[in-house]
Amino acid sequence: MEDIELLGNTFDLYMKKGKEAKEKGNYALAKRNFLLAGETMMKIAKISQGKLKNVRMDRAKRIVELSERIGTQKEKKKEETEEDEDVKKWQQAEIPNIHFSDVAGLEEVKKAIKIRMINPFLYPDKYKLYNKKTGGGVLLYGPPGTGKTMIAKAIACEVGAKFYAVKGSDIVSKWVGESERNINSLFEEANKQDKAIIFIDEMDSLLGKRGQDIHNDKRVNEFLQQIDGFAGKNPNLLLLGATNRPWDIDTAATRSGRFSQKIYIPLPDEKARKFMIEKNMKNVPVSKDFDIDKIVSKTELYSGADIDELCDRAKDEPLLKAIETDKIVEVTNKDFDNILKIFPPSVTESELKKFEEYNNDIESLLVKNKKK
Repeated sequence: MEDIELLGNTFDLYMKKGKEAKEKGNYALAKRNFLLAGETMMKIAKISQGKLKNVRMDRAKRIVELSERIGTQKEKKKEETEEDEDVKKWQQAEIPNIHFSDVAGLEEVKKAIKIRMINPFLYPDKYKLYNKKTGGGVLLYGPPGTGKTMIAKAIACEVGAKFYAVKGSDIVSKWVGESERNINSLFEEANKQDKAIIFIDEMDSLLGKRGQDIHNDKRVNEFLQQIDGFAGKNPNLLLLGATNRPWDIDTAATRSGRFSQKIYIPLPDEKARKFMIEKNMKNVPVSKDFDIDKIVSKTELYSGADIDELCDRAKDEPLLKAIETDKIVEVTNKDFDNILKIFPPSVTESELKKFEEYNNDIESLLVKNKKK
């Protein structure tokens, strides 16, 4: 197997030569170097794993497409369009219309978020009076489908902040070799707002542990430098991250001043699951003996996203029968039981155990630090 660091250096060299040749107007040489860079990135992708593999495959294809457009009018038009779309995308950020009351359960989580992120916006004088520490980023972590993005939007709504949402995988795909310009445009646009939240989903794909992949190392170093450069300058700019794999994030990203506070978003408890099912079944025709509590008792490992999917699928058969008979067909517990047989929870017990062990380690560390 080829060495990924060597391939990474080769890729950087081809990209550098391609850009230099393009700037000098030597389009034939630029085409060749960009094509070689694309082929090298494809080799890197083939020996990569998980999301990063797909991201790099996509990156390789786009570089090859770039090589074919070099020196043409089509290339110039494409670059102008992409630049306009970037600016337009940041400018379209809006204040979400999701409140904490829309988030099921998680009362302790809401309390921690209010103390760290919402109240400093709403009561800055009080925080100054008590010399309460503010600033820095917050990392939301937990199993997939537990509502981390929804919570982030609710935070922005509660404080009336513009919401800038990006995925780590999008950043990796788009910013290889040109990260500084793009991340600057994001932070600068957010800084123009009176209140803004930058939300980065899939943090593990952006800030993976260093020492294994030269491209990841460069990206992590660059991104952290950008955070350090912007964070703290604007007290009304908050950083939020979310991940399903907190153990894969480089520890430097979670030190003080960056994403120093980590908040666990667990699977919904019974009360939360009941709230979700009631919300999904509101105004839906159900049988007189329909028993939500029975469904709740059978969905212990189900995430919020799983609950939504379960409720939606349970309506399928009654809906089809209603269409066939032109009559109202009620949803029953049996409809849910039929779906539960073929639709297991997306989170396994072993995966949940890993999250709980990680959370316990975090809490133990906090207790130890308080005693010092």
